[in-house]
Amino acid sequence: MVKTKDIVILGRPLQLQERSKAQMKGVTIGDSLAYKFYDGEFHGMSLLFAEPKGKVASPRSLSVTASNLTSLLQRPTVFLLPTCPAYERQRLIDKDVYFIASDKYVHLPMLLANERIRKTKQAKALTPVAQYLLLYHLQIESIEGLAARDIEDKMPYSYASITLGITCLEDLGLCKKVADGSKRKVIHFDKTGKDLWEQAQSVLINPVEERIFCDDLLSDEHYPACGINALAHYTWLNPDPERIIMMTVKQLREFRSSGTLVRPNEFDGNIIIEAWKYPPVTKIGTEAEWVDRLSLAVSLREDADPRVEGEVERLINDIEWKD
Repeated sequence: MVKTKDIVILGRPLQLQERSKAQMKGVTIGDSLAYKFYDGEFHGMSLLFAEPKGKVASPRSLSVTASNLTSLLQRPTVFLLPTCPAYERQRLIDKDVYFIASDKYVHLPMLLANERIRKTKQAKALTPVAQYLLLYHLQIESIEGLAARDIEDKMPYSYASITLGITCLEDLGLCKKVADGSKRKVIHFDKTGKDLWEQAQSVLINPVEERIFCDDLLSDEHYPACGINALAHYTWLNPDPERIIMMTVKQLREFRSSGTLVRPNEFDGNIIIEAWKYPPVTKIGTEAEWVDRLSLAVSLREDADPRVEGEVERLINDIEWKD
């Protein structure tokens, strides 16, 4: 008879089933002696729960153990901890180790919650990851009918980030998570193509976090063109004389601290740099020459030039929707 264990996550009871020794084939003897293992499902996601039999290991050791178990058994590992002080919880969160502590504190792939938060705030706008997922689906390759694990190899994001992005899309009514006949839940979009794009208009975010100028960039790395010059590539508009490129917010921060930017300022220069909240929307392994059409359209929405407005409309009308 399979042994079970009852736990509570955010007030929701959950029954776990203990794993047999046969199900733990490949797990090290040390981990087998140190933990009891259970299967469980929360928010439609299958999870492996590991309960320490004795003293709880350090956050670093837990991180290594979780990585090994997740790689071996192909599901996120969650530690069931009897207690966990605030400083230890933060160390675990920083290392992206999932845990449940005393039924009070929870860090899981699909949420980060504290029992003192009584209401979960629903998204009012797309997160950068959610917007990336949506625009990838519309322009690069359909993700209809795929689960988060299926999408992981297609995106520059972790499994946990993708899961949260899908939840954001669902909260905003842009997709649903539906059962596919097994234990998995997959993405379903009620609308397609331009209809889905139009539905998302009120929740899209400007991908540009910051715009600065510099006279030179001491880097041989490749950066996609953006702004007016990208629009000129896609349409009949003439390009501006300056070089206009995008990089992620993290890259710009690193360049500032390393002195890679020559005379950076907010007013003028030979190069205009846009710091974006997400990387170029493209297939993994592909080097983008230009930012994607839909992100570009969103980034130029507030441009008052009527020529730009007209060409952005042309840009969208010429898109070959991939969903």
